[in-house]
Amino acid sequence: MPDKARRRVLQSTGAALTAGLAGCSSGDAGDGSNGGSDDGSDGGSDDGSGGQSGSTDGSSDDYEPVTFLETPGETPGDTEEMWEPFSEYVDSQVDELDLNVEFADSTSGIGQSLINDQAEMTRSDIVLLANPEEIDVVGIVNEGGASVYFSGIATRPDSDIEELSDLEGESIVFADRLSTSGSLYPNYMLDQAGLDTGEAPYGDPVDYDGTWTSGQAGAIENFLNRDEFAAVGCDIAVLLEYISEDQWPDRVRERSGRWDDDVGSSSTELELVQASQSLPLSPIIARSSWEHPLRSDIEEAILSIDEGTLREPDGDVDNPISAVSPGSNEDYQPILDVINTLGVDLGDL
Repeated sequence: MPDKARRRVLQSTGAALTAGLAGCSSGDAGDGSNGGSDDGSDGGSDDGSGGQSGSTDGSSDDYEPVTFLETPGETPGDTEEMWEPFSEYVDSQVDELDLNVEFADSTSGIGQSLINDQAEMTRSDIVLLANPEEIDVVGIVNEGGASVYFSGIATRPDSDIEELSDLEGESIVFADRLSTSGSLYPNYMLDQAGLDTGEAPYGDPVDYDGTWTSGQAGAIENFLNRDEFAAVGCDIAVLLEYISEDQWPDRVRERSGRWDDDVGSSSTELELVQASQSLPLSPIIARSSWEHPLRSDIEEAILSIDEGTLREPDGDVDNPISAVSPGSNEDYQPILDVINTLGVDLGDL
């Protein structure tokens, strides 16, 4: 494979970085660095140090507030309601803690806030992967009782494609360019099969034609409706219903949080070419430089969140976190390997 020019990618996350590095758009690092909430609170001390204040009277004012930053959803009010059970629970588990969940407009802004000591925690694999030496993994958010997910490449049953190398010269449709499961990992699998990925995901591959769409659903929809595509690379969440149970490797059957009675249920049948190794879901992270007397207690409280621990949010919204399992920076090395192999530069978030 020829040397690739390193590409700066400063992209903001969409709704969830669950299926990995899904959907990002550039943002001004200066915007939302304090992530102010609608009620006007600034979520932290002026110096953002997260350390102990001068008060020694034993009240909750002894400790600086802790700021957990998130990107807002389409409806800010719903976003706040989603996160209230999380902040309430952690506050209830740690005496004298004042935890504020606040919102920044971009992942870039969140990254800058953490690195510049203006916030302490967030849920983001992009911030971790862009700053692996400055960020600690607290835990991994679970989905359906699992802390991992999978990517896959599929074709049609009447295709002559039996392995990834057979896709040389063919047209393949992917999800968002920066989606781990919908773009990065499928292209990485093609690279490992000996195909020249060229400048993918931001330029043209050499040994195949690549088309990128919006979202996982967009990838599978384009594949099903357009005969020019020989294969689709995307999260297995949108492939499972089209591929029979016997085609999936044991690692998927045993570890996927999406595995249910709908697997292979569609009247439209596809053929699995290859499934990825397990990939960690979105991490809860903290800046390594964060010093706070309650830090270990806060992290323990977050790791104690299990299915049913958090109350249901008010309104017609779901909890953004339903369970957390232990994790470490090493869990994300496979994704770093993908990023390095494809020459994707996440920049300095």
